[in-house]
Amino acid sequence: MFEVLDETNENLIAIRVGKGTRTGYQELYSLLVEKSDQYGHIHVYEEVPNWTFGTFLTHLHGVVPDLRYGPDFDIDRYAAVGDSRWAKLLFDWWRVIRPIWPVAPDEMRYFPTADRESALDWLQEEH
Repeated sequence: MFEVLDETNENLIAIRVGKGTRTGYQELYSLLVEKSDQYGHIHVYEEVPNWTFGTFLTHLHGVVPDLRYGPDFDIDRYAAVGDSRWAKLLFDWWRVIRPIWPVAPDEMRYFPTADRESALDWLQEEH
């Protein structure tokens, strides 16, 4: 489901996300909990390349893990990077439900693939 990218360090988790699976979500959320336990607030960089409608639908597997693990980690900033309308739609929906959803970053932004470096810079800048 996801690949940990080289940019991952300390409180920054950088991943590339494909199709969603129950097992994949459990593994990802275990990583987020572990990093939150170590660093408190974490930042998440998520590449979402070549998403289709089918990819979008597979991420409904994340609903139950969100409810189960969401309170156990703390995402300060979240950046999604992609060029798919389906990935953008999932991002926009998450943004709308953010105030009531247990997996709720303090700040979140969507960047086009060409702005990958800008997304990483934004996540790493000091508040």
